[in-house]
Amino acid sequence: MKLSNILLLLFLLVSPLIGLAQDLPEGGEEGLSQAEARILRDKQKVRDLFFDANKAKITDNKDKAIELFTECITEDPANDAAWYELALLYYNQKDITKSIQHAVKAWELDPNNTWYSLTLAGLYSNNSQPAEALKIYQKLYAANPGNTDYALELANTWLQLDKPQEAIDIYNQLESKIGVTEEFSMQKHRIYLAMGKEKKALEELEKLADANPGDSRILSLLAEFYNMQGNDDKTLKIYNKILEVDPENPYINISLADFYRKKGDIKKATEALKTGFANPYLDANTKVQIMMTYYSQTGDYDGIEQDVLELSRIITDMHPNEPRALLLRGEMLMMSEKWDEAIEIFRRVNTLDPGKYQVWENILRINAITNNFEMLARESEQAIELFPVQPLPYYFNGYSNYLLKNFDKAIESLTTGVRFVLNDNTMLSDFYSLTGDAYHSAKKSSESFSAYESSLKYNPENAVVLNNYAYYLSLEGENLDKAEQMAEKSNRLSPNNPTYLDTWAWVLYKQGKYEKALANMEKVIQLDSKPDAVVLEHYGDILYRLNRTTEALEWWKKAKASGEGSELLELKVKDGKIHE
Repeated sequence: MKLSNILLLLFLLVSPLIGLAQDLPEGGEEGLSQAEARILRDKQKVRDLFFDANKAKITDNKDKAIELFTECITEDPANDAAWYELALLYYNQKDITKSIQHAVKAWELDPNNTWYSLTLAGLYSNNSQPAEALKIYQKLYAANPGNTDYALELANTWLQLDKPQEAIDIYNQLESKIGVTEEFSMQKHRIYLAMGKEKKALEELEKLADANPGDSRILSLLAEFYNMQGNDDKTLKIYNKILEVDPENPYINISLADFYRKKGDIKKATEALKTGFANPYLDANTKVQIMMTYYSQTGDYDGIEQDVLELSRIITDMHPNEPRALLLRGEMLMMSEKWDEAIEIFRRVNTLDPGKYQVWENILRINAITNNFEMLARESEQAIELFPVQPLPYYFNGYSNYLLKNFDKAIESLTTGVRFVLNDNTMLSDFYSLTGDAYHSAKKSSESFSAYESSLKYNPENAVVLNNYAYYLSLEGENLDKAEQMAEKSNRLSPNNPTYLDTWAWVLYKQGKYEKALANMEKVIQLDSKPDAVVLEHYGDILYRLNRTTEALEWWKKAKASGEGSELLELKVKDGKIHE
């Protein structure tokens, strides 16, 4: 808060005392002339009015106080105290114009009164009349050259008048009396910068640093200014000096890291970060924030993966129970596909703070990536209990139970979770896609096809759904034209996909379009170095329909040798003909 504001606040509470009334002579008014007696009575009246006005002010009857003080100055225009009280009352009522008018009158009546002077100067200064304030502050400072508060107010007023050099002259006068101080030096530094005089601004910082050679904070200010000017040698020299005088400084190595990063020396920058992160006086959250900011500015480079892993390890070693530090470590491990280490870190976070949804989602994703479906089913159940309106845990629970062949449980989770998906058509399509697969596996074809329709409504370009829907329609022998259109579209969306080509070939086969089916199936055999039994059996069926029975039998035998085909495969091999 500016000094003028503080003084104004004081002035609102303190009023100067009026002169003591003259005592009546012995014998009362009998010894006075009529004129003297009248003057005495007038003075008494004013004193009584002033007393009553103060009483009204103290009892918070401001309007009455203004009325009575106004009577005072009407009766006695030279009553400077009443003018002053009115100035304060009008100020409280936010009537600045009247406040200034009455403060001016009080000051004119008693220009040597310090309270009046400071009140009026403060009013001028705070109400865009710095030239008027300047006259008063100059007078106060001239009369009291040792008063620092007056000097500072005078300097501030020069700045209001856009006279920065005059303000600097005041600070230099103060400095000559008091010595170099951070307050004066930094103010001059800022003024010089505003004037565009960077050399002068630097000189102030250098002078301040010379006066405080062991103050790492001031040295840091100087280093930052050198750095801003591009003076690398002096910047590094000051940073090294800070390391000498304050080796436990939590930020010096962070500053060095940023310095080296800007110079392109990533190796030295990383080493500085490692040292800084190993400092126990720098808190974990700050380290995490610094690391995120640093690498968002650095960009990719050879070895970045190992650097971020090492830095995240240092943070967690220093702060093993800080959830945010552990979360960063886990995410760095995920980026490096170190799934086992990452999931253990995330589980540690959950023991410290089980309420972080992102941690649970990371755990579920890792379980899915590593095909740990039993754990995925169990931990997704826990996540659902903690976050009952988050859709992804339901999806993961449905996915894991589907793969574990718990189809009814999968359907329950998926049909519940889809209700919590908001404004995300891709996720809605994925939910209904998996629901369709689960229904199909549960031998509920109509429900399966209905789910696929819903999935395509939200994402008509979902190639997985188009493929599965087409294939299952072909198995049912239903809507084969629609199945062909969907199979063809899935192959346009994902060309040269052996699974999708096989579906398309099989739909064409079911339609009796054997030549087209063969062309697609031959592409499958070319693309898939290890086709499964179903694909090999399909190839044999197509060849058989084209009267290439010998070749068909060979492919059926390959299908039987490679794994589990259809329940009719054994008969096809035995009889050498197709069974459907």
